Amino acid sequence: MAGLMMLSSCSLYKKYEAQETVPADIMGDALQPDDTLSLGALGWRQLFTDPLLQQLIERALLNNTDMQQARLTVLQAQNDLTAARLGGLPILSFEPKGSLTHFDGSATRSYSVPLTLTWQTGIFGQVTSKKRQAKARRQQLDDYRQAVQASLAANVASTYYELVMLDRELQILQETQVVWEESLEAMRVLFEAGLYMSPAVYQMEASLASVQSGIVEVKETMQVTEAALCLLLSEAPHAIPRSPYGKFVLPEQLHVGLPLRLLSARPDVRQAARNMEIAYYDTQMAQQAFYPDITLSGSLGWSNADGMVNPGQFLATAVASMVQPIFTQGKLRAKYKNAKIEQEKVRLQFVQTLLGAGNEVYQQLRICHKTEQKAVYLTSIVNSLHEAYLGTSELMKNGTNTYVEVLKAQEDLLTAQITEVQNHYEGIKALINLYTALGGF
Repeated sequence: MAGLMMLSSCSLYKKYEAQETVPADIMGDALQPDDTLSLGALGWRQLFTDPLLQQLIERALLNNTDMQQARLTVLQAQNDLTAARLGGLPILSFEPKGSLTHFDGSATRSYSVPLTLTWQTGIFGQVTSKKRQAKARRQQLDDYRQAVQASLAANVASTYYELVMLDRELQILQETQVVWEESLEAMRVLFEAGLYMSPAVYQMEASLASVQSGIVEVKETMQVTEAALCLLLSEAPHAIPRSPYGKFVLPEQLHVGLPLRLLSARPDVRQAARNMEIAYYDTQMAQQAFYPDITLSGSLGWSNADGMVNPGQFLATAVASMVQPIFTQGKLRAKYKNAKIEQEKVRLQFVQTLLGAGNEVYQQLRICHKTEQKAVYLTSIVNSLHEAYLGTSELMKNGTNTYVEVLKAQEDLLTAQITEVQNHYEGIKALINLYTALGGF
């Protein structure tokens, strides 16, 4: 037995050591070598500084049912870990027994009142491996809890900013409605003066009705979006207070961080790494199953020795047993081989998780840069179209321009304004997605 322990000590007791490395180009050309600050290292309070939004996120983290289930799952894993840590201790039990036997007109009464102590030694590392595996599962589920928290905070923020953008769209449409009502009135005056035909008035009325229809649609979308946000808060649908458009501040400089930081920050990457650790201990325990299982047990108590002695006498027993598998129909060997195969499958899943993480960061960074560049041009377009609209309106009043040119200028300006707002929201959403892609918490 001593020889077996010496020969197997390296593999049966060896602790898991991570071997995987992160490729330097995991995020494509989006990575800047001098980046030292990761957006994923920011807490959600540092990224989302709007007080109203912070209050909503706090309520969601407290009340959301998915978040509560994640906390309970972590608590279950902690209980399993506590049990695994105590797995190396003996089991003490109180096992009183009594019997009554009647034979040939006589009755025999026997009893025993022992305390039994049983200890499964696990000298080949069985208990140690279970404890280490339980610890890995506990850490993995804690990573899962962080992933749920980051996703929940991001979803609340994304929905909140969507409402802010809808407020801005509604404001644009309402301002446009006022302007177009004035244009329609002016056109009716020109029509009555004989300067325009009736189709011009009808066309303007249709355009105004289109804007009014857009106002109804945006209001309906706002109510649906508020209900979706209330669902994240685990609350009944109600109005959501929010800051005016343009009053929130988000980080202007986007730092991705080094690939190693990506590995250490993303919960799903850490979960995949924990899966490799768990699979390693599964393989180790499958290997340990080939070795003896040694159990020591003893009992102390009183017994009347099957009715021969009464009152009972003190009784003490000590038993040592060893079970060494010899022939198990190939089950142990198959289990060990499958554990090795599972270990390789989990490693491939880890590699794929890394590639997916890098790809997601790359895509969201590209969107952030695109929206930032587009914002400059869209602002210029809106300013130019606003001037064009003012100019065509003035020319129409002087009778040197047609209603078609004015109407087109109004529609182009409205489209550009809505596009500018949508591009702004797309950039904000990409930044929030980038925050979660880098493992925000």
